[in-house]
Amino acid sequence: MQNNQGYPCVNFRQLLYLKALAEHGSISAAASALNMTQPSVSETIAKLEKDLGVQLAVRGSRGIQMTEAGEILARGGSEILQHLNGLITDIQQHSTEPRGAVSIGIPPGLSLLLSVPLLETIYAEYPNIRLSISEAVTGDILDWIDSDRLNLGCVYEAYDSTSFIFEPLLIEELFLITAPDNWDGEIGPDGVALESVSAKRLAELPLITTGYQAFGTRGLQGKVARSLGIELKVIATLDSLPQIVEMVGRASAYAILPHGAVHKQVKQKSLALVRIEGPTVRRTAYLARKRLRAVPRAVDVVEDTIKMIIRELVEKYGIEGTLPYKADGQVKADDDQCTRDVKIQVVPDAA
Repeated sequence: MQNNQGYPCVNFRQLLYLKALAEHGSISAAASALNMTQPSVSETIAKLEKDLGVQLAVRGSRGIQMTEAGEILARGGSEILQHLNGLITDIQQHSTEPRGAVSIGIPPGLSLLLSVPLLETIYAEYPNIRLSISEAVTGDILDWIDSDRLNLGCVYEAYDSTSFIFEPLLIEELFLITAPDNWDGEIGPDGVALESVSAKRLAELPLITTGYQAFGTRGLQGKVARSLGIELKVIATLDSLPQIVEMVGRASAYAILPHGAVHKQVKQKSLALVRIEGPTVRRTAYLARKRLRAVPRAVDVVEDTIKMIIRELVEKYGIEGTLPYKADGQVKADDDQCTRDVKIQVVPDAA
């Protein structure tokens, strides 16, 4: 049988039955796998052979043997069915109700601020999105996006790239973090010390940081030291930001972090912020994604939710940070605000 364009009519059901026959080697096994009756499978294959005018399978003592033509059609049909399933999935993800799995990477400091409200919001408002969050440093997040392990990432580096799209998310000022009783100056009601710390005094304070060299807090504090022209006194490294925050709260040491990483503790008066005297040191967080022609709607929803949460945290809940602004339809970081941003250079082979 041919359609009105002169091509043989082959439908997806026939391809599915032939694929099952080729995989299972018998009509009975194929019917069982398809949850169909044996006569239905047998008749469908026979009709396909008749329409094409080609024998696709031969019954033998050892069951069904596929002919060369049958193997070619079964293999090509399997690829067509797989492509169709992918196409249907893409269409469903762009339907009115976003759905599907979305994976995102977030650095430790930003994760303390963002992860819980993001998970709660997605779970409550988009129950068909399965969100997975990985906590990692910028270099790993970019590697995982590039290898398609992650759909999206928050990173502290943006650069000209044919592989990634970067969008400014939040500009963070860096503070000296201290326990209130470990600071000899007065702490204001907002949790910020009334007097800033000088570069000379900062160089004398015992600091604790993570051990991440290229993209973590230690690398960041090295940038801070160079921008201020001092050498910081790092007494220990600890690859756990929550434990660093706990040690600072116990008055065992100090740390240099953005407000967002310790906003709960500042609100509870267990930690305080001290501005650093001299040029304000900032860093910019970016949303990063791989350059793709089509992005599942669920990924767009998660990205928009991240922006909404960050905006609410800054505008409604007083998190110290600056939001990017829009100019000519493009989202940008304020040039004045970013003049002294701390940039962490991406090294392709960094651990």
